[in-house]
Amino acid sequence: MKYVSRLVLGLSCGLILLLVACSCGRRQVETPKPVAYFRIDLPEHSYRQVDTTLPFSFEQSEAARLSIRPQSNGAYWVDVDYPTLNATFKISYFPLSCADSLRSMIIHEEKMVKFHYQKADDVQYSVIRDPESRLWGQIYDISGREVATPLMLWMTDSTHQFLRSTLYFNFAPNNDSLEPVIQYLREDALHFVNTFKWK
Repeated sequence: MKYVSRLVLGLSCGLILLLVACSCGRRQVETPKPVAYFRIDLPEHSYRQVDTTLPFSFEQSEAARLSIRPQSNGAYWVDVDYPTLNATFKISYFPLSCADSLRSMIIHEEKMVKFHYQKADDVQYSVIRDPESRLWGQIYDISGREVATPLMLWMTDSTHQFLRSTLYFNFAPNNDSLEPVIQYLREDALHFVNTFKWK
């Protein structure tokens, strides 16, 4: 009897050890996944000429929709909307009444850029200068994870007309993950500038 109970105890212990060994062998070591962002499929760049009642013309991306809202003072508000990217270029056009008006517009643009300094890591300035087309201005590339407007620009003919444009995303941005989209839209903004003409 003593022998049987030792045998049962030994078999029980052996079975428990065997089960523990088998369960340990099947368990996979879990490792955390690296930080990554979702993939964004960007359309090929293709453009079409925009020639409307606006006092200027330009080429716009085929991926964008245009909406124009004329204002009573001769100004225009224009949205170049990218529905698949959930982004919009807000364009404002103003006729200039005098030299002081141009100066105040440029000062206002500088203040708008400085407003973003609190969230920006860096601000890069590019000059727009094309005397043949009567086109002068600046492009501001504003980098930083939580910057609301990563791209701004203004242009003028220096006497009668002024235009500003700002890129907005229709959600709280994380510009680290949006960098490919920002670069894609920056290319469209440069194409806008390069094909822009006053009427």
